[in-house]
Formats: sequence, C-alpha cells, structure tokens
Amino acid sequence: MINNVIRKFRWNNIFAVLIVLIALTFRFYNIHNWIFFGMDQEYEALLVKNILTGRHFPLIGVNASDTGLYLGPAFIYSASIPFLLFSGDPFGWALCASILSLVVCFLVFHIGKKMFNREVGIFSMIIYASSLLVSFYDRQFWNPTPIPFFSLTSGYLLFKVMKGKVKNLIWLSVTYGLAVQCHLSILIFLPLIIYIIFSQRKHLSRKIVIISLSIFLLLQSPIILFEFRHSFTNTKALYRILIQKDNKDIKHSSITNRFNIGLSSLGRFLYIPLSSDFFLESGQCEELVKYRNNGNPLSKLIMLTSLGILIWSVTNFNRLSRKLSLDCHTYLSLILIVWLFTLTGLFIIFYDRGVFEYYFLYLFPWLALTLGWSLFVVWSKPYGKYIVIPFTCFFIINNLLSLFTSSFSFSYKDKKNVLSYVKNELKGDNYDLEAIGDCARFGGYRYLFERFVGVPAHSYMDSYFSWLYYDNSIQLPSRIVLLSPIDYRNNKEIVSFWETKKLEYLSQSNMIAKQKFGDIQVFILSRSITDEENNK
Repeated sequence: MINNVIRKFRWNNIFAVLIVLIALTFRFYNIHNWIFFGMDQEYEALLVKNILTGRHFPLIGVNASDTGLYLGPAFIYSASIPFLLFSGDPFGWALCASILSLVVCFLVFHIGKKMFNREVGIFSMIIYASSLLVSFYDRQFWNPTPIPFFSLTSGYLLFKVMKGKVKNLIWLSVTYGLAVQCHLSILIFLPLIIYIIFSQRKHLSRKIVIISLSIFLLLQSPIILFEFRHSFTNTKALYRILIQKDNKDIKHSSITNRFNIGLSSLGRFLYIPLSSDFFLESGQCEELVKYRNNGNPLSKLIMLTSLGILIWSVTNFNRLSRKLSLDCHTYLSLILIVWLFTLTGLFIIFYDRGVFEYYFLYLFPWLALTLGWSLFVVWSKPYGKYIVIPFTCFFIINNLLSLFTSSFSFSYKDKKNVLSYVKNELKGDNYDLEAIGDCARFGGYRYLFERFVGVPAHSYMDSYFSWLYYDNSIQLPSRIVLLSPIDYRNNKEIVSFWETKKLEYLSQSNMIAKQKFGDIQVFILSRSITDEENNK
C-alpha cells in the first residue's frame, strides 16, 4: 500500500512538472525575437518614461480604443516598475507579461478546483497553458495584458459573494477597481456585479458596502480629479458615445462582422495552423486580415459543443449532480459562466463599433474552464478517458508544432539588428527618422530609436506623439534614417504607393549606406545641399 502511495505521488509530481514545462515553453520560447512592440506599446512607453524622468505624472492612462474616453492610470503606474528595472528595454515588459501569464495558468487550476473540482482544474490549466492563441497575447505587454488575471479574480470573488461570503465584496472592489483602468472590456462584468450585489442585499451590511464603495472610488480618484481639472472630458466623451451615434468619425461594424470575430476567436483558441505568421495573427492590420487564420471549423465545433455541454449541465443539473456527486456550489459556478457568455453575446449584438479579438481576453480563462468542465463530464462516462486523453494529447502536440514552426514578420530581432546597424553607421550624428509602409511602420520605431540609438531630431511619428516629447529640436540634421518595412502581401496599389514614396526619398537625398534585416530595409541618407541651405 505504501508503495502504491509513493508511486501515485511520484506520477502526480511528474504530471505537474510536465504541465509547468508546457506553460513555460509556450510563454518563453523565442521570447526575445517575438516581442510585440507596436504603436500602442510605444505610446505607453513614452508615458512611463515621462513619469520616471519626472517630466509628467499623469492622472489618466491611455485613450480607450479611440472612444475619447481615458482609462485610469493604474496600469501606467505599475508598468513603470519593469520599465525602471530593465532601463526601458521592451524585453523587460515582455518578460513580465509572460510571468503574469504563468500566474494566470496556476489561477485557472486553483479557481477551477475551488469552483468545480480538482479534475476540472487540471483539464482547464492544460488547455489554458497549451493554447497558442492565449500564449501569443500573453507575450504582449500593454494595458489589456492584466485583463485575464482580473477577469479570473473578479469572477471568483463574485462566485464567493454568490455563496454568501459577502466580505469578499471588499476584495472585489480592489480587483475590479484596478481592472477598469486596464481595458473597458472588463465592463462586461458590471451587470453581473450589480445583479449579485442586489440579490445579496439582505446579507450585506452597510459597513461592507461603504468600505467597498470607498475603496473603488479611491482607486478612481486620479481620473475623477482629472475630470474636474479638464472640464469633464470623459463625461462629454461618454455623452457622445451614447447620444451621437450618427457621428461620421466613428467606425461602426456590422453584427455579422462582430459575430464572425467572436466565432473565429472560439476556433483560434484551440487551433492556429502550422507555419503561421504572428504579425498577421495579431489581426491589427486591416488590409492583411484576409491572410489570417479564422479558426478551423472542427475547433469551432468543439468549442460550441463544450458550450452546449455547459448549458446542458445547468438544465440537467439535478440528474448530473446525483451521478457525479456535485454540490450546489458547482451549480453556481456553471450559472456564473453561462451569465458571462450571455453578456458576451449581448455585447456582440449591441456594441456597434469595431471589435478586435483582444477585446475577448477577459473570456479566455473562462473558455478554458468551460472546456475543462466539458472534458470532466466526458471523462466521467464509461469510455470517456479514451476520448479525453487522445484529444488532450493531440491538442498539446498540435499547438507545440504550430509554436515551433511559426514566424514573426518585422520581428523584434530584426528591429534590434536595424538599431545596432544604424547606431554604428551614424557614430553619434544627429538624424531625422522616417518610415514608409502601411501598418508595419507603426512598429514602435520612434521610441526604440530614442532608447537604443539616440533621440531623433524629428520623426514621422511626431504628429502622434510630439505632445509627449520634452526634447523637441528645431535643427535640420544632415542625416536621415529611412526605414522601409513595406509588406508586399498588401494589394498592388498600396505597395506601389509606398514604393513611389521610397523612390522620392532616395532621389532627393544622397545614399550613404543601406542594409536589409528580415523584412525591414534601412537607408542612411545624407540630406541634399538644397535642404541644408533652405534650413540656414
């Protein structure tokens, strides 16, 4: 008997180590080369740099998806820590994002265990740890990065309040008060929070309500102060969103488009093809979305089936509970997740603005828990293990193969090579930074050049970020650094336009040096004599 216990303990440890190794592999493999650093990250890096240099301490965070609404500053404040530790190198941000994702993996297991049972926790953690789509977003450090963490913790605390442990409302006010300062997608929980608080009102003391509300308002105090100091900017923006729906400047989307993005996210959660390009998979280049994987039909069917099992479990809980020895807390867990999916469906129906896949980051941990529950239900069948084990192994292996065979156009490695090359060529000379190309030119280059080469006198990003500079130059340097990250997968008209722009630059300047790193061409140009005389 002792030998059996030792053997079981040994196998449990080996299994746990394997899951951890899988999670580590998906989050740290090729991490230095596949750092996603674009315009949003550049914006946040400039905000953080100004905080740490003492130039500006903001009361707000970033603009929320061009709504005119500003988020609270909690994420920007917290981002200052890794920025400081790694001297502004984006690698530090990517490392912290991957570490946070590991924490979420363990939370998926812990919360799955507490809300359901140990088996559901294990299945859910395996799914979340091995999803290539999840790990792709988990490598990115920007304001939506903490959303899976806050979604899980907020949902779990809501579950405890539903159980009657109302003191957890205080902790919920902390997690949710921070979450709404990261991304507005977390507002999906708001109707649920209001309903559960209302349903538990008889058990809530005035003291708990006052403490919870005070904590939440205290966390929002910077943005409240900003409102009073800046003529209620957010309030006016919210009014425009709710009232002026016919504004021509607003990008609207059809319900069909939003539904397709939601369904695609379900499929991609399980499957991204081999030899994918993560630059395309980000889906943030509208012109290249047609090249992106939109989810395998089988993977979509599997996820929809798991949602069906979830709903079936709720409607047939009495029969299921007798068979699997489930308690009422499991029923509350299932109801909570069903509500979350219902609210997501309502969001897709009624939110008529543009929707991106990362808007559903809050849902990803709950997708893992849903699939984990479905696998547990199947596992409980007489021959269930013969379905669950092959499915799980195939899922892990397929995602690992996709990870090892995929690439990243305009990768961070290529960007770093460009930076090293330019620094060696300029030898400390002042320069202007220009870039041609479509969305690939918004690759965070202005900040990267400032950090690794030297502050450019002028750049093509000045129209976006000059309000964040405190070292503007009026000089016209003799050198121009021209980047050409043209994506030739674009249509011919777009490629032709940017090629013409490149020829204009090259014909008006003297070329000193040129080189190509991956998909990025770089030219070191000397400004023409005419330009220098005009500047004088």
